[in-house]
Amino acid sequence: MKILIREDDSKKWKFAETIKAKAESELQELLIKSPSLITIDEIREGVSPLVFAVKEFGLTGSGSSDLLAFSSQGDIAIIECKLAANPEIKRKVIGQILEYASYLWQKKYDWVDDTIQSLKGKNLTDLIAESVAGEWDEELFRKKVEQSLETGSFILIIVVDEINEELRHIINYVNECSKSAFSLHALEMNRFKAEEIEVLVPRLYGASTKPPTNIQRGQWTEEEFFKVLKEKNDSTIFNIVDNLYKWTENEADRIWWGIGKERGSFTFHYLKEGKTISIFSIYTDGKLMLNYGWSSKILPIEVLEAFHKKVQEIPLMRQIPNDFSKWPTVKVEVLKDSGNLEKFKQAVLWIRSQIRPQE
Repeated sequence: MKILIREDDSKKWKFAETIKAKAESELQELLIKSPSLITIDEIREGVSPLVFAVKEFGLTGSGSSDLLAFSSQGDIAIIECKLAANPEIKRKVIGQILEYASYLWQKKYDWVDDTIQSLKGKNLTDLIAESVAGEWDEELFRKKVEQSLETGSFILIIVVDEINEELRHIINYVNECSKSAFSLHALEMNRFKAEEIEVLVPRLYGASTKPPTNIQRGQWTEEEFFKVLKEKNDSTIFNIVDNLYKWTENEADRIWWGIGKERGSFTFHYLKEGKTISIFSIYTDGKLMLNYGWSSKILPIEVLEAFHKKVQEIPLMRQIPNDFSKWPTVKVEVLKDSGNLEKFKQAVLWIRSQIRPQE
């Protein structure tokens, strides 16, 4: 590839000289600073750009990936960097990146978060928040990361300074002839320089020509949620959830529908100064989750402790531990007594009185 450049006030074009990377670490550093160079919107329709990447994320049994990157929506990209001169740029790098993906598959969010914190000194959501300009939904991010880990729906990227025909052919075959959750791509990054001007030309390979498939499920709807709820549960559970949902419609600042592949959910949200406070979620399998792990990031600890005590007044919820870094879950049957259901509702409304005392 040849690149011609000229200054605004000049009529003369100049050839830019090719800059050859001397080490694969140069490719890593380019992407650490600007992960959005990988245009993943060409790979998955509607996804947001990669905003954060971490180097040398190790997995027991598989070594470390060159880079692990995240979009603000929770998409996960596994990135391996190779120079054209490296003989591993052909078949071996395919095996390396697939092996790494297989070891990352079905890891838990908390394990990934702990590993990143040990490398960067901050948790994953804090690092994403620092990298995102504008409003960002932390809860949606976490749930999508969890889903990506559970299903193995990763974006696999081999970054090279110059692609070869064999690598391009393998990538096209994998994407066109399989129905995998993951997708495999190559990013060729050509660099050029003319005097004091440096040019970077990224080119993505492996965008599929197949009709798009919805690998990650969209958000559930009210109709879908209650259809599945009715199919999978008895009338007692259905009636409790239906009661809670109708009450939530009146009392919550926002209802958020989940994106789970198998389980549908809705979540009760309060809003305070533009921030989302996630209180509880109800799932299609009849489970109720208290979202302490999210609400603890915004609510004062004394408010959570008092709410927890109110919840524990319900006999079958006394066993819930006061660990506000977790998401304790119980069956909704614990609320089948109308008095217990009312106690739970009053506890949730009490939180609103603490965050908006003027109401």
